[in-house]
Amino acid sequence: MDFVDIKVLDSKYVLQTYNRYPLALAKGMGCKVWDTEGNEYLDMIAGVASNALGHAHPKLVKAISQQAGKLIHVSNLFYIEQQARLAEMLSGLAGMKTRAFFCNSGAEANEAAIKVSRKFTGRREIIAMSNSFHGRTMGSLAITDKKKYQKPFEPLMPETRIVPYGDFDALEKAVNDNTAAVFVEVIQGEGGVKFPKKDLKGTTEYMKDLRQLCDERGVLMVIDEVQTGTGRTGKFFCHQHCEVKPDVITTAKGIAGGVPMGVTLVSEKLGGCMQAGDHGSTFGGGPLACAASIATLEAILEEKLMENAEKRGKQLLSGLDGTRGLGLLIGLELESKEKAQTVVKDMRARGVLINVTSERVIRLVPPLIISKDEIDIAMEQLKESISTAK
Repeated sequence: MDFVDIKVLDSKYVLQTYNRYPLALAKGMGCKVWDTEGNEYLDMIAGVASNALGHAHPKLVKAISQQAGKLIHVSNLFYIEQQARLAEMLSGLAGMKTRAFFCNSGAEANEAAIKVSRKFTGRREIIAMSNSFHGRTMGSLAITDKKKYQKPFEPLMPETRIVPYGDFDALEKAVNDNTAAVFVEVIQGEGGVKFPKKDLKGTTEYMKDLRQLCDERGVLMVIDEVQTGTGRTGKFFCHQHCEVKPDVITTAKGIAGGVPMGVTLVSEKLGGCMQAGDHGSTFGGGPLACAASIATLEAILEEKLMENAEKRGKQLLSGLDGTRGLGLLIGLELESKEKAQTVVKDMRARGVLINVTSERVIRLVPPLIISKDEIDIAMEQLKESISTAK
């Protein structure tokens, strides 16, 4: 089916909740994709940080294919070997003893974290940060500081509070006897690739202060690693750069290499607070998704992709003026949203796929397998595009 036919069907039968780029992708291999017209692109979006291994990675394809030939879905009425094995792997990669709840997306992972926080503490209020993004479901939307997303769906979940991102004094004043948890992103991906402090050193101090505050006040520290997890910043979880251990970690996107999966990891002290029936997910942690995730994590470790993310990230940061970020989560803020959109369109014509977040921040989140030469190509094209865009 050609692009025109696809677009007609989409406009007629699909709920129009997305602003789509004018192309349909048909296949991919490594860090490259091809559209229905046969045009080739270097993929610097990677399913918005979801295709950690790029496209058609042999290990991932084999794992999915073999598992599909055995069991795709059995439901959580039964023990699932792949789920148990994956939970053990994630505990090891987190560097702390954890228990996992499996779901299908980052928003669902954050919904579970809200419930765990309220159940464990017996408190109601959730504090989140300005400019945050935790999802679009009704609970996660209430702690997402994006008025344009929230306004059409008010009233939102009550007993939530937003404090300035990185302002520890304001956070300390906001925490009270009804505070169940503080939700924080070490780097705000959807918020424009921003740290709470100027650099990683300042961010580490902030995160350590937050950890201490939560301990002193009996509040849970929840770190959203939906976009920053699975090795994207050079460590498996971004908060590991800051040498803190949260009470709850939420993650998704790249965790299963592009197969839908979300995970809520809770620390050992929270392990017994949720009982049968407190929460659930029909498809969460099914054999197919867990097999995909195990293969993804094994490939990341075997191919040293966290190390590659660190190297390629430094290459981008040193080669492009004005960039910020860590590992392969890089942002470049332009003068206006109009210029940013012009650059996205021009880069597409140049054969490189990028996107914009927070209106005018070019976000670069390529697959973790990306090579030095591919980064050089993307940087060369981006420099030329920005210099000519108006």
